[in-house]
Amino acid sequence: MNAFEHAGLIIGSHFQPIYSLAHRRSIGVEALLRAEQQGSPLEPLAAFNLMASSEQRHLLDLAVSNAHISRFQQLPQTQPLWLFLNLDSSTLARPERAMALLNSIRHAGLQPGQVVLEMLEHDMEVNAVVLESLALLKQHGFLIAIDNFNVSHSNLERICQLEPNLVKFNRQLLRSAVTQPRSRKLLHKLVRLTHDIGALVVEEGIETAAEVLVALESGCDLIQGNLVALPAALPDQDVLITPRIEAHWDEFMAQELLKRKLNRRQLELARQSFVQSAISLMQGIPFDLAAKPMLSLHDVCRCFLLDNEGRQLGQYLQSRQAASAANPMFAPLADTTGAVWSRRHYFQHAIEQPGVLYMSEPYLSMTDTRGCITISMAIEIDEAMHVLCADILVASYR
Repeated sequence: MNAFEHAGLIIGSHFQPIYSLAHRRSIGVEALLRAEQQGSPLEPLAAFNLMASSEQRHLLDLAVSNAHISRFQQLPQTQPLWLFLNLDSSTLARPERAMALLNSIRHAGLQPGQVVLEMLEHDMEVNAVVLESLALLKQHGFLIAIDNFNVSHSNLERICQLEPNLVKFNRQLLRSAVTQPRSRKLLHKLVRLTHDIGALVVEEGIETAAEVLVALESGCDLIQGNLVALPAALPDQDVLITPRIEAHWDEFMAQELLKRKLNRRQLELARQSFVQSAISLMQGIPFDLAAKPMLSLHDVCRCFLLDNEGRQLGQYLQSRQAASAANPMFAPLADTTGAVWSRRHYFQHAIEQPGVLYMSEPYLSMTDTRGCITISMAIEIDEAMHVLCADILVASYR
């Protein structure tokens, strides 16, 4: 690697590809500091901690950026690539330092739009000056990434405040999602929320086949880690990376196709039984008898009837399996007689389109805190509008 000397340190660069699952190619590389002092290697943080003042840290940050850019410009590039640069907090501590970074990068031969500046949000105080510096950098065309996002350190409010273009999820989120179903659901939700905020998601630190599968399932945009490619002075080309990822993609698609097939069959049976129950109710058959076709299905856990204002009429009916699996810890939530469900989407959609079957997105049931979807339809019973509902446990959301 090309090396530079600064303040007694020998500075060099390694690069790790950042790979787009949709594009099936690398869209950027993260520049990683390789530093030595008197022949001994130093961790990046240790190198910066040798600097006695904030100004010295900032000057080291500029020197490191220049070293990375010089090496980046020598990489073979058949497609445009972003250069991801880790930004020290000292460079954002004053707007004039942010301008110095801008001028340094331009002088080195890169345009701001080619550079993604990574910041560790929980390692810096986000104040008016930092926000001014970030706004200045974004105004001149830099992309901003929040690095090492983890729910134990960061929060979505501050992500909204910083308005990054990309958010890099800490590997701990991925590790938890591999072993814990609830953490996997949380990961999916965090990806969605980050997209809603307007940022792309990078899942970093991917090292195992299980982590690749969870990343694929989560809906993230970009991945990074040793399984994708090891950090190197000359990073792996896509001709090597893509076959590694696609072997796992094939496994993921086989699992997804099987889940979809099972879910389609399960939901089709539920729809047929639901329509049969709805017809019976409209013909004047009592609710407990009309609901039997639905409650005979293994995955239908409960049925209930609402009036035209969303108020539940009587207690819900539940299947034998659901009754035997009831958790006494949630007994205070069990009786929903008279509950008002008018705020639920499944009621609102049904009442707006009578006679049209509606299926909700998966959500957490307030009755027993299990994930379910709700099928609903507005029907007339004794010349009054009602909404028939059935909660279904779907295999892929348990």
